[in-house]
Amino acid sequence: MEKSEKSLKDLLDAANSWHPNIKLEYKIGKNLPFLDVLLINNNGILSTSVYHKPAAEPYVVPFISDHPQHVFVNVIQTSLARAVPEIMGISFSQLNSDYGSYSPTFEKKMVEENRQDGYWIEAFQVDNQTLIGLIGYGIKSGEIKFYPNPSTTTKPGNATLIQKLNSPVAMDQADITGDGMNDIIICFQYGNTTLDSDPDGGKIVWLENPGQNIDKKLWKMHYVGKSPAMHRLKVGHFTQKKRWEILGLPVIGKPHDLFSAVPILLFRQPDNLFNATEWPYEIINQQFFHIIHDAKQLNIDELDSLLIASSEGINWLYFNQNLTQWMIENIGDGEQKQQQINFYGSGGIDLGRVGNDSFAYMPAIEPFHGNVISVYIKTMKNSLKKNQWKRYVLDIFGYPNENGESPSHHLICADFDKDGDDEFLVALRGPSPTKGVYFYKPIDLSRGLFAKWKVSDDSAARITVADFDNDSLLDFATISYSVPGYYTEENPSIHIFYNRFAQKKPQAKKEIQVMKQNNDLLFKVSRPNKALQYQALPFITIDGITFSLEIVPPHSSRLVDKNTYIKVLSGLIMWTDSSIKSCQPINCSRTFVCERRTVAPLEIHSDNGRITTGNEGALLIVFKTRDEINEIHRIDDIKKVMIKNSLPEYYPEETRQLGFQFVRYDQYDPRQQFKDLEFYNLKGFGINFADNDEHLCYMQLWARC
Repeated sequence: MEKSEKSLKDLLDAANSWHPNIKLEYKIGKNLPFLDVLLINNNGILSTSVYHKPAAEPYVVPFISDHPQHVFVNVIQTSLARAVPEIMGISFSQLNSDYGSYSPTFEKKMVEENRQDGYWIEAFQVDNQTLIGLIGYGIKSGEIKFYPNPSTTTKPGNATLIQKLNSPVAMDQADITGDGMNDIIICFQYGNTTLDSDPDGGKIVWLENPGQNIDKKLWKMHYVGKSPAMHRLKVGHFTQKKRWEILGLPVIGKPHDLFSAVPILLFRQPDNLFNATEWPYEIINQQFFHIIHDAKQLNIDELDSLLIASSEGINWLYFNQNLTQWMIENIGDGEQKQQQINFYGSGGIDLGRVGNDSFAYMPAIEPFHGNVISVYIKTMKNSLKKNQWKRYVLDIFGYPNENGESPSHHLICADFDKDGDDEFLVALRGPSPTKGVYFYKPIDLSRGLFAKWKVSDDSAARITVADFDNDSLLDFATISYSVPGYYTEENPSIHIFYNRFAQKKPQAKKEIQVMKQNNDLLFKVSRPNKALQYQALPFITIDGITFSLEIVPPHSSRLVDKNTYIKVLSGLIMWTDSSIKSCQPINCSRTFVCERRTVAPLEIHSDNGRITTGNEGALLIVFKTRDEINEIHRIDDIKKVMIKNSLPEYYPEETRQLGFQFVRYDQYDPRQQFKDLEFYNLKGFGINFADNDEHLCYMQLWARC
């Protein structure tokens, strides 16, 4: 698309009147090979970029308007952008059909704010008895802290200092001691900036995990080795499987020389692990790589290897056991076109799985501290070796600053929606508007098509992924970027973003099964203490009130509000209610809620709008009303009560067609005391445990007019 600046402006001005909800503000760069377009609507700001070349590839940009299934494409054809129901054979209506109401929504939880700085965050489990927490730190303060899982503490920022180091940068984790608990391997004494790195620094140590007594004293340090400007490190088994090895990756080769070749060091675990003064090492390569910013570790043929993002682009570094030598295989050259800055190549890399293909695509940040988000798609199936990779540019975020740097800093792949395909997140450090986290979902890899959503507005230096609330969905956490000499966020913070996808598609394994037994429904359920995922199964709606059977796994939580009412059938639920002036959580189980045949809807008054479970998990009957229940639901005429079978369509048809009705009780019991009494009964629902068919309970509903 070779057009003059005037014709481009005419085209943009014409497109500006195309839709009432869209305003186009554009800048045409003099030295950049792309046109940056800012799309503004009534619901927020969307930005995208269009390349000035005929081969520009489209990608899907979700857009909120009065036509929610419309999407916009960043390829200029007859107008700048076109609202279409289908892109290259893939539509959002099909996406919604496949996944229910597809909405990558995350609930933000503040872990700590007003930090001194921020750089690194990583999910970390102290031992197998403790919930997954976080390791977080910044380069300036040097305080390495462990943040317990928020479900175990009521105080935000309730962290434990485990060590204090001079300008720590990267970390990894592994069970170095073999005691079943992961230790921390970390590099520090970086220096002031990349160019002004400490010539005596780049030190690597491993911090010995003391177990449950992490708050008693600082973790013991064990020295490994050093190399100036040490910036990333990975722990694994790269040449053999008997002992730990550490690959150390400095960002540059020597201080004050941005373009010096970078040595890659391999440290080997010593015989005397605890008393060794350092680990033996060798330099496995010292001439190929320049400006290494990040690396992705992967395991192939039982050995670990690295995808390295550097000025050379993306390269796969691995040890060939047959040749007993290190090999470098090029994936792609990265960004080579921004000649107005000193950086080129790649700065971030990860590996995405799609279906059974473990190496389906590679998203990348390009170049070093770059603004380009690209993706590499291979031409052959499930292999890295001797493959051809095609590069697609998905996004360009802003423009380089006076130092040639841009906001993109980290990305990570994970299957957030549990469909078997990895999505990926991109962390933007800032400043606004290029700040936050973006979520990308693969739509059609053969054409490099991805859908995109912004899921956070907070500055993000790095992202870590884990199931923090144990609901079988992956969550993510971020730490703000605040590093003197680069970018300093005003209020550095740590946040967890809980996965709250609004999906209707059932999981492959259901915790609740249902069948027809005579004229009743029989539910077969997993034992709550062994449940792997949350499941809610609506089964009947009476006068607009829907009753659901729900399983909440151990150490999990569920949202509640003032109109949510719960009966515990098995297990235990907890919440905190400050209105009763007690710091102790309220416990509720089946055994002490109420006596049989008494009316006791369980009202929940939770300070944070959630109930949680402990080791037992919980099996619940839940119903939600439109208004608060101040008295028993009144019925004037039983014939006017609307009753509906609410089982989802993916359950057996015979269960969904089963009807329910209130029957006057004297038809069941002819005794005189019930004759002509307006007392009605609705049968019925049995619940058994699925593992051995043990009977738990049988439920009926009663009404009196």
